Amino acid sequence: MALLRKHLAKIVIVALMSVPLVATFVGAPAASGEQRKLAAAPSMPTGWREALALPAALDPWINDHFGWRIRMVEIYTRLRHDLFGRFPTNQVIGGRDGRIFLAAHNRAGEGEPYTAIALACGWQFRDGPEILAEMNQFSRLFDAAGIDAKLLIVPSAPIVYLEQLPAWQAERCTVDGAPAYQVLASPGLDPRARERVMFPLKEMRAIRGRDAMFPLTFFHWSGAGPRAVAGMTQERFWKRPAAGGTPIPLVEKRVPSDVHFLFPGIEHDSVAGEPDFTGTTITSCYGPDCFPGMKSIMEKLVVAGRFTNTAPGLAPRLVMVTDSFGYAGAPWFSRYYNEVVYLSTNSLSQATPAEVEQLRSLLFRRGSKDEVLYLYHDATVYSNRIGTDLKTLRP
Repeated sequence: MALLRKHLAKIVIVALMSVPLVATFVGAPAASGEQRKLAAAPSMPTGWREALALPAALDPWINDHFGWRIRMVEIYTRLRHDLFGRFPTNQVIGGRDGRIFLAAHNRAGEGEPYTAIALACGWQFRDGPEILAEMNQFSRLFDAAGIDAKLLIVPSAPIVYLEQLPAWQAERCTVDGAPAYQVLASPGLDPRARERVMFPLKEMRAIRGRDAMFPLTFFHWSGAGPRAVAGMTQERFWKRPAAGGTPIPLVEKRVPSDVHFLFPGIEHDSVAGEPDFTGTTITSCYGPDCFPGMKSIMEKLVVAGRFTNTAPGLAPRLVMVTDSFGYAGAPWFSRYYNEVVYLSTNSLSQATPAEVEQLRSLLFRRGSKDEVLYLYHDATVYSNRIGTDLKTLRP
């Protein structure tokens, strides 16, 4: 007993330090929430040189995979956030009044910081001629095809809520400096192309106090924001009243941030709205199952859907080609049309040439009364998405 008391402190320390080791081999492996590739286990040595190098090769794997590591990372992340307001990734930054912003679209540690904010606000924007050429191409291609196509550029949160950016970023961000305004004001833009494009930044800022354009901790828009902009497109592009069609109730819920996977262990809930089709004439469908004959293609695209509305006196069909903003945006257009079909082109590169032809036949019906809306958020457009999609999915 005396010997035990003499070495008790050592035993306790060794026991505590052994817990992660035991958990490594006893507990089931947990998925990492980190935005990087964790170190892989080294292969078994086949000779003396490899055996001697094994401890150094094992070190990165042990650092990334020891037991309870994920939980410890979450605790450290939460502590650093609560004390200093810092996120564990340069992809997210805290603003004022509780708002958070997606600061970069690139993976953590890759590329320049704050690129998503820089794109929205136009810091050092130099791609105007390329974007202008793509808008002209968009207009000319659809004119030649005889298809009524429009382009909606959705301003993202940094420019809509620029006053809530950190002070040093807000100083660099101005409404009139938004790149889309620069391109739309250019004398090189075809008048027909200018008519086809809508960038409702000033309109969204004018009503952001009444209707939340973006939930406080979201990257994507949701609820009242896309509902209001859907009405704006009807008035601007197709001369229909925003209040027409089938009213769709808005249901608000408190939910986690849509980018919460970027900061495991930190909670940033906010109120987000979604449409409630209960009791309406609208049938909603989300996902690949909405397209039985093209399910394998839609599984590659992931984000797709279809809405049908049996109310009388509506426009026939709206086709929406979108980025990830289409998921929350498309449902609100269903009040104006008998049918809305939408798909995201974020994963279009995975489709085979034959599958692209099938998509083309679904989306572009020459001689019909279909209306076509390309809906991208601003950073997508500034990253040359219009030209990329037109190259693959021409009308």
